Amino acid sequence: MAARAPLGTGTRPYRDYLTPSLHTRFIRASRYTILLCYAIACWMGEWNSLLWLWLPFGPTGIRTLLLFIPALTIYLLRIAQWHVGQRQTLTRAETFQKYFFRKNTLLTLAFYAFSAWLYNEVYTWSRTEKDKLNFTELGRAHERLKLNERPLYLRFLFFILAVAQTGVHLWKDYDRIDVPAMQPKKLGEGVTAETPVKRGPKPRMVLVKQLQPMFLTSASLALLVTVAGSTFYFVGPRHLIWEYYYSFSRYFISLSKTSKPTGLAPFAPLVAKFVMEGTLLVLLWEFVNKAFDLYIAQEPLKNDKPITSDSKDPNGTLLNGLKSNKEANKAMAFWELALITDAFPDRRKTIYAEMERKRAPTFQQIADFCLAEINLLIDRLNVGLDPTYQSTAASSAPQPTPSVNLVPQISQPLKDDKPVVALPPKPSTKWEHFEATTSSIAKMHSSPGNSQQAYGREAINKGLKKAQEGAQQAESVASTASTKILSSPFGYVFSHSLPRRAKLVVLGAPYSRVSLICNAITSLTNLAVFSIAEDAIGRFHESVPAIIRSFTAAINKIDAYMAILEVHWSDKDTLAKPEAERKKVPEVDQVKKCLQKGLQNVLGSFEKYLGGMGMSMLEISDAKKATAIAKQPEMIQAPTAR
Repeated sequence: MAARAPLGTGTRPYRDYLTPSLHTRFIRASRYTILLCYAIACWMGEWNSLLWLWLPFGPTGIRTLLLFIPALTIYLLRIAQWHVGQRQTLTRAETFQKYFFRKNTLLTLAFYAFSAWLYNEVYTWSRTEKDKLNFTELGRAHERLKLNERPLYLRFLFFILAVAQTGVHLWKDYDRIDVPAMQPKKLGEGVTAETPVKRGPKPRMVLVKQLQPMFLTSASLALLVTVAGSTFYFVGPRHLIWEYYYSFSRYFISLSKTSKPTGLAPFAPLVAKFVMEGTLLVLLWEFVNKAFDLYIAQEPLKNDKPITSDSKDPNGTLLNGLKSNKEANKAMAFWELALITDAFPDRRKTIYAEMERKRAPTFQQIADFCLAEINLLIDRLNVGLDPTYQSTAASSAPQPTPSVNLVPQISQPLKDDKPVVALPPKPSTKWEHFEATTSSIAKMHSSPGNSQQAYGREAINKGLKKAQEGAQQAESVASTASTKILSSPFGYVFSHSLPRRAKLVVLGAPYSRVSLICNAITSLTNLAVFSIAEDAIGRFHESVPAIIRSFTAAINKIDAYMAILEVHWSDKDTLAKPEAERKKVPEVDQVKKCLQKGLQNVLGSFEKYLGGMGMSMLEISDAKKATAIAKQPEMIQAPTAR
């Protein structure tokens, strides 16, 4: 039998297995995108020759390839900017300030503008002379060529369409990929080798179902841009754009001397063409975004096995993903770990068996990574309960020892023949105290210099008093102005939302970590429950007390934090709900239920052994109380953060 390679020798970066899997999904999504481009290319063609229209070569094939470039542009944009989880900010105004004024916004606009420009050029190239979209138009026989305004108008509308789609992209956060947050199964639902992984519907079926809603959304945006863009064009920059357009064109074509716009008649057919082509372009954009979401958010599996199974050291590669600095890679690695511990018994057993790793056994490293996510959740809740709280990680970090700098000698040493003048002794008797007081008063008023110092001290005191009064007045004015803004119709974007605040503390920032938290909880729960039957070495039970304590602390901290949250008077959406529903945040409840299910499973499996593992009866009792789902956070008194 050949000797087994040491653990860690075949370890590779997690992205080496995730990236090829993403490329495969991108190719699958591109197939259906090409089919849509082919349908649009057929629509652009001339219907007088149906044979050439539907053949996949010739002008239709060329148009299909050219139309795929605008779609590929959006695919590249999504690949460059995708992230896992919802954006987390305290107010809507903060979302605008944080995500609008950044280079990615300009990059998004540039990609959509290029895509719209190329689509328009392909459409213009596909038209005949009867559509009057040529660069120039003929005048009278004795006149020079005139510059045609119709293609300029179309390019302007397509650019406005790109701006509008950029706004939709940023508003709806199309860059987000939703990774599922798995929940622990009920105790007793064992997993066998024949149990298949429950997978969602196939992406192509979802795309087919979404075609009609996407078409209606695209038509609505195209109509809106037609009305708003045409109004803005004729009222605003029409003549300015025409001057630059005319001046630039004169370098290449001999044009008539007039520099006035030539008109857009017939106007109605031109608008109808843009509405139809704009709808198809937005449909192409929406299709690309939806296909990217569906295919990238698929399970991290390859041939119905975890994607790291092809590695020489599968668990080592998975550990690299769990400690990755890129949140997207880490989220995928935690998702794969949750799937492994839930539906792949053979791979799960290797986690218990690998004891020869350099830093620690595989199960210990995985438990530490998962517990770190839960401890990070507890630290955020501690800060929410007490803003002066310092996390254990920050307080336990070694502080640098300050260096000792010797002060250089700046004067000659004291001579022995000169007496050293020392400070007078402090008064000890009542008479000495009286004498010292009277002498100080006499010194204060004995000379003009001392008198000036007294006047100076009085002036300083008056100045400080006025500064304090000014600060109080400024604070009062700022508070009044803030109240007026929040009370106005524009105060909606500045309102203090209770759900936003709760999600920011519980789920983290800048993006929600709900998938990381729940998948870490599910992984720990599965490893603990299945260790009774599958941990041949019998070492994983050492981590069970820490798991129970962390789950219990997290549940109690969530209840305590939700209990102290108060609804701000500007949060009209929350105030409109019944009082019993105001503090119910679905994402927070999702994390709490995941913790409670996990804690119930671990307690159900190890309850009779916990006393021998070093847990006290009080800790076990607290853990059992934390699993009560019917607990009302309003009735809980928030503990003092330590």
